[in-house]
Amino acid sequence: MRLGVYILIGLFAVWTVVQVAGAFHGTSEKGDPGKLLYQVSLFQMELLGSYLHDTDKTAAAAGSLNELKQVLYSASFTHEHLVMAYGEDQLTPLQSLGQLQQYLIRLQIGGQRPLKPDESQTLLEVNKQYNELFDAYGKLFSSGGSVIGSQNDRLVKADKAISELLKKKLFTTP
Repeated sequence: MRLGVYILIGLFAVWTVVQVAGAFHGTSEKGDPGKLLYQVSLFQMELLGSYLHDTDKTAAAAGSLNELKQVLYSASFTHEHLVMAYGEDQLTPLQSLGQLQQYLIRLQIGGQRPLKPDESQTLLEVNKQYNELFDAYGKLFSSGGSVIGSQNDRLVKADKAISELLKKKLFTTP
């Protein structure tokens, strides 16, 4: 699994370098930068979904959440830049990604310990709700490259559901 992820990331990096090199030599395809950034962001969100899906199998200990945390950071970073490109009036920032980062850090503060059943259950619930968020994310842009308002509304709703779940977990005493 890990090798496959590294291969995907490597291929993506090579593709990016080829695109950048082509831009300097005038041979790259003309493309809408916003649409291209959305494709990168969608890829990162898909990768995050894959890691969240596999968390119940791979994260027996809090210390083993590092890969998920890295993928989460990358997805959050690309989405933030997509929001900057389109503006918050058209595309919602995803507060739940930052809260999930905080939750993972909180789990890891205890060191190399097994995850408690309620912590594993929380990650499973986040994964379930993330599926709705990702479904909306995949339909977020029209073929013309503009944000589809109804899908952005779904994104807001899914983001809020994940945020509320994580707020309960982050701000309750163990």
